[in-house]
Amino acid sequence: MGQFAESTYLRGPNGSVAEVDNSRLRVNPKTEFQQAVEDGRAYSWASLDKDPDAADTMFALENNSTDYVLCIETIIISMTVAGGSVCPVFAAKGKTMAGTTSVDGVNLNRDSGNSCVPISTAYTDETGNAEAAGSWANRLYMPQCLTSVPYTIDVGGAVRLPYDHMIGVDIIEAGTAANVTFIGYFVPI
Repeated sequence: MGQFAESTYLRGPNGSVAEVDNSRLRVNPKTEFQQAVEDGRAYSWASLDKDPDAADTMFALENNSTDYVLCIETIIISMTVAGGSVCPVFAAKGKTMAGTTSVDGVNLNRDSGNSCVPISTAYTDETGNAEAAGSWANRLYMPQCLTSVPYTIDVGGAVRLPYDHMIGVDIIEAGTAANVTFIGYFVPI
């Protein structure tokens, strides 16, 4: 009879772990997002509170990397608008990002030391797109957001932004306070 190992561990290139123990296979798979957090490629971009006018872009984020695709995991919208407001979430390509305040992403793996500053641009009160004028032709979602109730859209990496593509959140009604958070990660091309 041949020789057998009591326990064997295998680690794949995507971070998944498999263990063979007493003729049983045990796996510990990781999502693409979990692996990106571990590798220091996942970030959170949180806008500053702003006092939005009707049809304002509250916050926008653009991928500036030719080496990575930016995948959006979660979008969180919070605002103070009497009666609430529809908040179009849109994607666009080839826009010149501009706004009142730039926002740097914060790495979700606090030990990694990686920065996303050269490969992404984000602005509170972004002004470089014309989505509102085009009735949000590139809209992805049109959630009705209630005042003072955070609205979370979990997309699980399904919104994928290649180089020179952006995602933004507008507001239909004028408000007194609003903020948006994007949580996402970069995947090598």
